[in-house]
Amino acid sequence: MMGSRCLRVLAVAFLAACASPAAFADERGQSTAAHVLGAEDVERLLARPACFSSLPDSGGWGRIEGFQVPSDGITLSAELYLPEGKGPWPAVILVPGGFNETQLIMLAPRHYAPRLAACGFAAAVYYKRGTGPSGGAYADATFDDFIDDIGSIAKQLARHPRIDPARIGAQGGSSGGLFASVAAARYPEISFVVNTSGPIVPREEESNFNINFAMRSRGYADSLVDQVMPLWRRHHAAWARADTIALQAVAAEIAAMSQRYSPDLLPTPYNEVFTDSNLVFLWPVFRSASRDHLVEMSAMRKKWLSIYGEEDPIVPVTSCVRNIHALMDASGNEDYAVIVLPGVDHSFSKRGSGDQVPVIRIIVNWLTENIGT
Repeated sequence: MMGSRCLRVLAVAFLAACASPAAFADERGQSTAAHVLGAEDVERLLARPACFSSLPDSGGWGRIEGFQVPSDGITLSAELYLPEGKGPWPAVILVPGGFNETQLIMLAPRHYAPRLAACGFAAAVYYKRGTGPSGGAYADATFDDFIDDIGSIAKQLARHPRIDPARIGAQGGSSGGLFASVAAARYPEISFVVNTSGPIVPREEESNFNINFAMRSRGYADSLVDQVMPLWRRHHAAWARADTIALQAVAAEIAAMSQRYSPDLLPTPYNEVFTDSNLVFLWPVFRSASRDHLVEMSAMRKKWLSIYGEEDPIVPVTSCVRNIHALMDASGNEDYAVIVLPGVDHSFSKRGSGDQVPVIRIIVNWLTENIGT
């Protein structure tokens, strides 16, 4: 639950050093390790799919069908990229990540959609509520709204004459990965899910992780960060408990500490969060701070692939992978896999060169092997 001052910190490009895949074994030993795919499996999944050769050399994908989705009183604007042939095809709902910067959060879905369609998967691209032509107010939304919107799309796709209702899934990156994963647990219409860099951790832990790393990466002295991080932890803990009294007490601490520390190092006080127009992009995060969505996933028995960059500075990868194992252990779901790509960050960019790992290849190859076309 970050403040506007923290945004300036997070705007800096940074890399984190996280644990290697070997560190993700827990008390279940080989059973857990078997779900973390090794180098040979990853190399196979990174091979360029032969179906990519059918992508047009120029111009857009030619088979796109616009559609509207009613969802809890608002209407979502969407497009369905259709494969060649008559179907019925499996379908993938491409969930936007990030906040409400429409052009940015639509980049990955629009890149993935034609590649999925070329490989025999219908791909639904939609605008998040309150963005682009979709209805609703982003500022008033909660994470549950975003999750339920995915369910509304899945229900509509299940009625489409050229979609196989038994093979409808969701894919999302960053927060979209969390939304897609919870939607799969919540809605029977969703039978598989792909999560890329999604935070499968309590929001409080994620916030503490990326704030701590962001400040250190920006060059603040460790001693200085160590002085302000306890305040951040109390701030995030109060939001997680929806504890108004604690939030007011932290706000008083922030006011007192602002006399000694740069505002860039301090949270936005509780009483200013929903009056600061610069924080609109974060309002759904604050509105959802006390909601535990991971508990729903402890009963999920769907095909699930999660992909992370080992050096992700936004999401605590070690904790995410540990939680995935624990959640699937609780549900009894053995049909899941985790990939941790070495040397890359939240967007799968390589350290130094900035080159991106072509994660869409992993997604298409995994879907072809596990869902079929």
